[in-house]
Amino acid sequence: MTEQLEYRNYWHRKELLARGAPPFPVKRWWESESLSDAEKIILDAVKNAGKLLDVGAGDFRVKRKLELHGFDGLYHTQDIGEEFTYTYRSLAEVDESYDAILCLDVIEHLSLQDGLALLSRLNDLLSPGGKLVIQTPNARCIRSPLGWDMTHLHCYNGQDLWAFLSQLDMDVDGYRIVFGRKPKNPFALFRFALGAFVASRVLGCDYADNLLLIAQRPSAGLAA
Repeated sequence: MTEQLEYRNYWHRKELLARGAPPFPVKRWWESESLSDAEKIILDAVKNAGKLLDVGAGDFRVKRKLELHGFDGLYHTQDIGEEFTYTYRSLAEVDESYDAILCLDVIEHLSLQDGLALLSRLNDLLSPGGKLVIQTPNARCIRSPLGWDMTHLHCYNGQDLWAFLSQLDMDVDGYRIVFGRKPKNPFALFRFALGAFVASRVLGCDYADNLLLIAQRPSAGLAA
């Protein structure tokens, strides 16, 4: 029988959540040649990695942008797509560890069981002290993330994802990501603030589109 990872350490995760997950500050992402606030967080997390694995590397846009803005480590890629050539087609081929692993916009395309199995596998592939960077739609967003793409199968809320990674003994920081630059026009800023208030305080949802989590594996000394 396949182990159901969603129930492994279930009560430990509930205990972590009862104590309270840390706040997830709001940051912004926008399309541009420069780095958005969210992309600056990603670059800061991986910039000192000597060897990085990009899981779900897609069309290499993340690779190009990180290297354009200073990442100069070894950059390996993995993807099941057939449109580009990747270092690996499957994680089963990977037999080395990495200082940083990117998993951006991937786990929402998997079932819950497969998504958690992927996160556990990526944790195992990290070197001591290595960082796992996860980006995924926010399940609590008032605009249903399952409606954005017909291939989305499961979406995560930040607290549950934080608890799952924490019970893997990872140190986790989380952010809620809003798409688009901060409005400069006073009317547009007021409209955004009103919408955010209604979504979060009145309807009990969230106005942030995505989640970004930086999870660090313990260093060799702490792991021992």
